Amino acid sequence: MNENILDKAKASAAVIKHKVSDLKENFWDDEKKEIIDEYKDITSEKLKSNLETLGNYTALFSEAGYELSSMNASIALPPDISITFKCLNALPESERNNILSKAQDSKIATMILKSLFKASDYSESIKIGEFKLRSINIKMGLIPSISVSFS
Repeated sequence: MNENILDKAKASAAVIKHKVSDLKENFWDDEKKEIIDEYKDITSEKLKSNLETLGNYTALFSEAGYELSSMNASIALPPDISITFKCLNALPESERNNILSKAQDSKIATMILKSLFKASDYSESIKIGEFKLRSINIKMGLIPSISVSFS
């Protein structure tokens, strides 16, 4: 019985490793370059402006199925912003373009929405038992990253 559980765990780990490799190849395509360009010469005023912009789009993020739960700004060199979203309910592909069109005036909001949609799609592609995507953390800076939490 223990061998069976071990075999299942190994198989799951192999699937997750493959999915993570796929993610690295296409997850950050254009968004990564845009975030790096946005943050390579950022000042504290620009950082403040970006935080305000994110606050202004809270309702749109909710409409897209994500609740903005926290924002953290690092004033280190280089500065960055970390944003955590709770996943409420993912939108179908057909409704995403409508949401993105509502954010077209903000490069930051558009990048965030695209990243959230990609993270949701990624989480759907890997199933870990009964665990579901609960939160997405997006770090915007010279070294952007996205992390997802399942529970």
